Formats: sequence, C-alpha cells, structure tokens
Amino acid sequence: MLIEIIFMIVGFIFLVKGADFVVKAASAIARKFHLSQMLIGIVIVGIGTSLPEIIVTIQSTLTGNQDIIIGNSIGSCICNLLLVIGIASVCNPLKIDDKMLRVHLPVSVFTILMLVIFCNFGGGNAIINKAEALVLLILAIIYIGYTIYDGKENFETTEEKETGVSATIIYLILGILGLKYGADFVVNGAISIAQFFGVSESIISMTVVALGTSLPEIVTCIIATIKKESDLAIGNVIGSNIFNICLLPGIGALIQPIHYDTNFNRSLIFLLIITLYLLVFDLFKNRREISRNHGVVFILMFLLYVSCLF
Repeated sequence: MLIEIIFMIVGFIFLVKGADFVVKAASAIARKFHLSQMLIGIVIVGIGTSLPEIIVTIQSTLTGNQDIIIGNSIGSCICNLLLVIGIASVCNPLKIDDKMLRVHLPVSVFTILMLVIFCNFGGGNAIINKAEALVLLILAIIYIGYTIYDGKENFETTEEKETGVSATIIYLILGILGLKYGADFVVNGAISIAQFFGVSESIISMTVVALGTSLPEIVTCIIATIKKESDLAIGNVIGSNIFNICLLPGIGALIQPIHYDTNFNRSLIFLLIITLYLLVFDLFKNRREISRNHGVVFILMFLLYVSCLF
C-alpha cells in the first residue's frame, strides 16, 4: 500500500513537471512565431496545464478504466473552479473582465450542457459514442480557432528572452516523458488504492486523481495572482475546464465508446451550477471581483463536496 502511495506522489510530480516543460517549449514556439500573449495564456497554458488530464485519459482508455476518464474530467473542473480560484482569490482578489463574461464562460456552460445531453439523452443510452466524441472535439477546435483569431487581432509584442531550439526540443521531450510515466504511476496507483479500501474508481478519480492533475492550474494561478494578472488566472481555469470537458471524454470516446455511470450526474450538475454562478456573478455585485471572502467560501465548498463524495 505504501509503495502505491509513493508511486502516486512520484507520478503527480512527473505530471506537474512534465506539463511545466511542455508549456515552456510551447511558449517558446509561440514567441518564435510572434503569437500574442493572450493566445499563449489561453491556448498554450490552458492546454498545457490540461495535458496531465489528457494523458491520464488516454492511459485510462487503453487500460479499460473508463470511470477515471469521466471522474477526472468533472472532478478536475470542480477542483479548478472551487479550489484553484479559491486559493488564487485568497492570495489576491480576482477581477472578471467583459470578454470572460461574454465569450469564455458562456462557452464553458454550453460545453457542460452538451456533455449532460450526450451522457443522459444521447443516442448511446448512457454511452458517449464516437459521433458524440467527434462533436466535443470539434467544439474544442472551434474554441481554439476563435482564441487564435482573437489573439492575433490583439497582438502584443514581448521582450522575453528567446529559448534556443535545442533547449526547446529538450523541454518538449522531457515534458512528454514526464507526462507519460506520471500518468502510468497515477492511474495504476489510484486503481490499487481504490481496490485496497473498497472505494470505487469513480470517487478516487474525482478526488485524488482530479486534485493531482489540477496541480499545474493551482501553481499557475497562484503565480498569476501574485503578479496581479487576474486575466491569466481566470483564463487558465476556464480555458482548462473547456478543454477538460471537450477533450477528455472526446479523446477517450473516440478511441473507445465510454459507458457513463449516472452516479456522476450530481457532480456534473454541481459543476454546471458553479459555472452559471460565475457567469451571472456581476448581477449580485457592482464590482466584478472575486474577493478573499468568496475565495474562502469556494475552498470550504470544495472540502464539503469531497467529504460528501466519501
């Protein structure tokens, strides 16, 4: 049992560092081709910090552990909204800008609704089939395309030090290896722990695995808020959630149709409610700001949510 826990911890470290190296490599490529900071922040960092979840999804699909895919998808999103935003806003209050309210949050709500429909009312009857997976992947591509277009429209030059080609390649290779072996350790460890305690894989995936694969978002948001870059912090969370909802079930079901456990519905609806709350947040306050008090409430809500799962 101790060995499995150690392997999971090592796996999480590999996932976090692997994602960090891949993001560094991707950012260097983006700067080389003169892409805007907005594009780097939302697409590169958003997808980069979602890479642990994506790799865990592929690994879980290949090993036939489908509950980990859906549980990780929903659990990571809830962790991002409550724990990541909660911790970040406690460090420094977060402002929600107009574009987040007009574009990114509505897209996030829409993708969650699509997942609810596919899981419960789709043609597969509690199965996410390949056609539905393709729709989710197309939604992700459209969102990325829009963000790229918008990023180019709002181009900003940067004076960051250029990373050499050889260093970029090394970062990329190390990042991919870290993600691959980190995912192996996390998935295998989660399955072993679940079997040892008689806890379902779905609960382990929505708590331990979701928290572990959300570590890149937590670190990114804390650093961004300390630097008073609220747009990056909120954008990273919402962007990562959109990618988690579209890419994780989409990639998994495209490889092999996913049998959906309806016990996930409560958490999926809870995720929808939290996202809707952020969307209409400014209706309840004159300032579009997530205060430190809100951050504490978000963290307590996450702890309550986890305790209810167990």
